[in-house]
Amino acid sequence: MSEKLEQYFWIAITGGIFGFVYTFGIGANDVANAFATSVASKSITLKQAVIIASICEFSGAMFLGASVTSTVRGKIFNTNLYTDEPEIVLLGMFTSLVTASFMMLVATYFGLPVSTTHTVIGCIIGFTISAKGFDSVNWDETKNIFISWVASPLLSGVIGFIIFGLIRFFILLSEHPFRRGYYTFSFILFVTIGIDIFFIFNKGTKNFTHFQESVYDNRWVIPTSFGVGALIGLLWIWPVGPFVKRRMQFVRDEREAAAATNEVVNAFSSIHSIGSKGRATMGQQYAEYDPEEGAIKLALNESVKSLKLTIEEPDSSERVDATQRMENKSFKQRIDASVKEIGDQLSGSFRKRSKKHKKKKILVRFAEATYRQDLEQQCFQDKATKDVWEHAEQYDEEVEQMYTYVQAFTAALSSFAHGANDVANAIAPLAAVIYIYRFGELDSEAPVNKWILAYGGLGIVLGLLLYGYKVMKTIGYQLTVTSPTRGSSAGLASSLVVATASYIGIPVSTTQCIVGAVSGVGLVEGKNNVQWWQLAKVCVSWIVIFFVSVLLSAGLFCLCAYSPSLAT
Repeated sequence: MSEKLEQYFWIAITGGIFGFVYTFGIGANDVANAFATSVASKSITLKQAVIIASICEFSGAMFLGASVTSTVRGKIFNTNLYTDEPEIVLLGMFTSLVTASFMMLVATYFGLPVSTTHTVIGCIIGFTISAKGFDSVNWDETKNIFISWVASPLLSGVIGFIIFGLIRFFILLSEHPFRRGYYTFSFILFVTIGIDIFFIFNKGTKNFTHFQESVYDNRWVIPTSFGVGALIGLLWIWPVGPFVKRRMQFVRDEREAAAATNEVVNAFSSIHSIGSKGRATMGQQYAEYDPEEGAIKLALNESVKSLKLTIEEPDSSERVDATQRMENKSFKQRIDASVKEIGDQLSGSFRKRSKKHKKKKILVRFAEATYRQDLEQQCFQDKATKDVWEHAEQYDEEVEQMYTYVQAFTAALSSFAHGANDVANAIAPLAAVIYIYRFGELDSEAPVNKWILAYGGLGIVLGLLLYGYKVMKTIGYQLTVTSPTRGSSAGLASSLVVATASYIGIPVSTTQCIVGAVSGVGLVEGKNNVQWWQLAKVCVSWIVIFFVSVLLSAGLFCLCAYSPSLAT
């Protein structure tokens, strides 16, 4: 700890608190964007998204985050102007954290998917302009960021359009969509895993000087990376792929059994007389009641010849009209119980179920208020959103089911890329506050402590868990239709753009990439498949949040730095 800055201990403590609040907002906003399509298409649940984010966000931040953090923290403004005044930067980074935390929570409250990169850079620019003027900003470096804000969503949109267009043309609309989709997945694994491992080798080892100088060589890194990707692709062909096919067949059989059970129940409910021998048919299925045997008999095509379940014979007093008989509670309960038991047999659901402890009311309410909300029902209350989804093209159900695996993987890749890029952006001001407070000097190339990256990752995971549902509705439901094939295409396009930008060192916006990719995928099926008004609101929110962040950060810094203080 620097003796010169000992009096600013309160800034280090409160800066740590607001740094966590800001990462919480990133999880609720930016990470929610990355998982929105996966959750909306029901490829994964929100709980599973949190688990994936916990692993991938941490991994991306630890392996790829350091370089981007250095770029955001040290190149946005000229640190040489503050060599003799490190306390000014300390205060400026603190006010940036406060402003960014406030802006993220407000945007998330209104369900606006804003750019966290916009927010943190805008706040830093605001304070340095207030402290040293416009010349203190490195406009040459900032100009590249401005360009990326436009280029990243457009590039993601084009790539998303191409990827889904190819999938739709060569797979979804083909004569044998499942067969083609099955083997396409191995190629997707080869590409995505190969790129992922290459970035880990290339950027994750920057902190290991000896490895970079003595061991690292693209002549073996590139073949190794894509060799691992090829191996995973082959493992999909055998044995993973066949296992997935068997699993899908099992799910298909259960679905057909459940549908057959529902039809039989409907057939049974149409019997007009129960007191005397009655029979109801529905196609090749029938349900009948024989009072002499005291049994219910059902038949389903040829898969189930017949099932008999003896129930208590109704009393003579119960032999009345069917309508009155069904009003007799005891008899109705026996009938319902019998039909339910037969339905359980047909669907293969005679399995032992472990008893669950009764949850406390407070936990149930917490779950229903956060990760168990019915987002689809809430979004479909809007007529425009409901119309877009109802009139969307429907593709082969088994292909969509298979691509849930693709989407889960691309979501993980997107989360990894997000951890590399935006976790670093989030903790950049906090890292600067802690470093300046400890050493009393500026160093734009100072190493970032791993615990700071982990601290930011924890805040992101909690934000996604507790508040991520708000922004998920915008990206996942209100921009365009989402399905596993559509969502995996958008996720892959966004991940590739973000990861490439992280490798180059340009802090692009993950939000803009996923919005561009989702919109590009929606355009494949026509311009009416995208809600342009909703897209316009999202784009305008990016501009508003950025400039408001600049103004608020500048105002808060001026209030703290230039306000008169009481004499001591």
